[in-house]
Amino acid sequence: MAQKVMIALDSSEGAWHAVEYVARTLGRTPEVEIILAHILSGLPPAFWDDGHILNERERQARERLKANWQAEQERQWQGLVDKAKSQLTAAGIPPERISTLFKPKYYDVAEDLVTEAEAHGCDTIVLGRRGLGAARSLMLGSVTNKVVHNSRGLAVTIVS
Repeated sequence: MAQKVMIALDSSEGAWHAVEYVARTLGRTPEVEIILAHILSGLPPAFWDDGHILNERERQARERLKANWQAEQERQWQGLVDKAKSQLTAAGIPPERISTLFKPKYYDVAEDLVTEAEAHGCDTIVLGRRGLGAARSLMLGSVTNKVVHNSRGLAVTIVS
């Protein structure tokens, strides 16, 4: 049975440490599957439901706008993803075993990561640590802290 690992990817140093950790520890693991996941910032207000029922033409136009926005967001992150893929493949993970996941934020980043990890059958979520102190991270509601508290049946690895 293949091990499926989701790496929470953003532009932070901690996320890069998470990629390096997975490359180092799972690089030669047979049949490991990696998902590089990035939760996109929330939809711009222009895409929100504005309170009236859309006719079919308006709905299609809004869906096109959303799709174009998401494609642009993905394009902006592609360099980051390419760099992570290069690091993972250099460590021995076949490129066909590395996939990407770009999703607009639905609830919040932590909940969305856990939901997507469960939906994709992941065993583990690997996150970078931002280096906040315990009191400050609780005050700010850090993504890492929320993922740890919301993950049921998933291993969570926090890399510093």
